[in-house]
Amino acid sequence: MKSKLYKQILEETPLETKIFVDKYSDLILRINQILRDKGISQKELAENMDKKPSEISRWLSGNQNITLRSIAKLEAELGETLIEIPTKMLSSQFKEDWEMTYHTFCVERKVEKKKNIDTAKVKWQQTELAV
Repeated sequence: MKSKLYKQILEETPLETKIFVDKYSDLILRINQILRDKGISQKELAENMDKKPSEISRWLSGNQNITLRSIAKLEAELGETLIEIPTKMLSSQFKEDWEMTYHTFCVERKVEKKKNIDTAKVKWQQTELAV
């Protein structure tokens, strides 16, 4: 049975922290699984990535955040995908509008010598491209 304190802490934990912990632990488990399956030690991984073994150890123990760049290096070194981003299809209307429409603008500046006041005009022009 969970204690009241445990339940209280869990309830007060921000959602983004819960999401981070879930994703980080999944990432660490995935890296360790790949290392085990390929028979690569943390020391070998560190040598191949030109990192100190202590840094790899901190990553895999959760004591140091892994940057996106480091994740990309890990993916390249291990030859495995660590993070997958689901692709969503653009709505056809958005895609058509995005591909066919562009905006240009021109700024003209006039300076009145009598009053020494700057004024600016902005012209917007929307042009549809023929498809």
